[in-house]
Amino acid sequence: MPKSSRPTPRHSRRPSQQISLADAFQLAMTVHRRGQPGLAARHYRAILQVAPGHVDALHYLGVTQHQLGQRDDALRLIARALELAPDYVDARNNLGNVQKECGHYADAELSYRKVIDARPDFAQAHNNLGVVLKEQGRHDEAIAAYRQAVALAPGFVEAWTNLGHVLKKTGAQEEALSAYREAILLKPDDGRMLHSLGRALVAYGRDAEALEVYRRWQEREPDNPVVAHMVAACQGASAPARASDAFVQTTFNRFADSFDQVLARLEYRAPALCAQLVAAQADAPARQLDVLDAGCGTGLCGPLLRPYARVLHGVDLAGAMLEKAALRGDYDTLDEAELTAWLAQHPAAYDLIVSADTLCYFGALQEVLAAARLALRAGGLLVFTVEQGSDDDTPEGYRLHGHGRYSHTERHVRAALEAAGLTLTALDPVTLRLEAGKPVAGLLVAARAPATETAG
Repeated sequence: MPKSSRPTPRHSRRPSQQISLADAFQLAMTVHRRGQPGLAARHYRAILQVAPGHVDALHYLGVTQHQLGQRDDALRLIARALELAPDYVDARNNLGNVQKECGHYADAELSYRKVIDARPDFAQAHNNLGVVLKEQGRHDEAIAAYRQAVALAPGFVEAWTNLGHVLKKTGAQEEALSAYREAILLKPDDGRMLHSLGRALVAYGRDAEALEVYRRWQEREPDNPVVAHMVAACQGASAPARASDAFVQTTFNRFADSFDQVLARLEYRAPALCAQLVAAQADAPARQLDVLDAGCGTGLCGPLLRPYARVLHGVDLAGAMLEKAALRGDYDTLDEAELTAWLAQHPAAYDLIVSADTLCYFGALQEVLAAARLALRAGGLLVFTVEQGSDDDTPEGYRLHGHGRYSHTERHVRAALEAAGLTLTALDPVTLRLEAGKPVAGLLVAARAPATETAG
């Protein structure tokens, strides 16, 4: 979320206690600034026991509650501060921040506009307004808000980056690249800025330029697994057999908080497609199967698979994603592990394995599909998606692209399933999601283990 405004004390409403309350409030702010919101919250609450109308304590207690994940409390407390002090601009800006994080974009827009009415030169508020306008699909208005933010504060890196993101979304290629480059000029050692520029260049089919950007990033962070993977992706040669564990963990641990929202905007369909194929290939759901969600991420497949599952397991490399999956309450167990190794270590454990948008981080599929075959019971069902490649530009059957994911040809999928001893039962071309406004072509696949095991 946009950064909360720095604490700016206001006068207590109890002059007779002003000295002691002022000292207490300064202590609370000191603790808060040190990154201890839980302890700061206890100090703010102590102040409010003595002075229930202390607007600063109400405001910043609300901020701590937001930092601690208690958003309803945050909204209530900051709103109460604004009832007592309607002109409290920093509190209203933070109210907008919490509303934005709750997905209340129209309410957040109203809060930010009130802030701007009171302080037209408040660049952060213009940036914040741009964020919620973008979330509402009002891209031209968001661009105007971000441009106002950088006009007021030319060194505002976040606003330049946000401007680049929305310009990229609208197809304004050169303007988007220019905005990203402005951010890099201001913060040349920040890998996030270089990553944004590199991703934009890849989206525009300019992989060679992206490679130059990623190499600059690698010079600054030689041990970063993300940039190592992106360099390999843009080089187009000597691609790794699959994305490294470190790349997957780093990427998706950072992505966990925004994962569901981003995929919703991209019209992400892989979980629903897999569920449809399971429904077509499996018996009616009766909670009788042992099911594995292979690469479960934040658990988007969980509620779709739960009706089939006596036991539903999830496995993923990114611990932060697993924490989000746990909150859904659909899984019996969640484990942080590399997928191929996990499958190999659980022979004949599952009746159904589903892997939505996970095998796009694997190159050759033979090893992981052989491990899936080992983990399936006799007659067990495997359902998965891959991004589709063409035989013309994917001679080996798979290819690592500049965006960092692999595509696979139908020929490769068929051969890998056959080598693994799995019988193909469905293979359909599908659209997995949108990327840069264009559909991402995929393959939706189902295969079964043999109905009876062959004696060794």
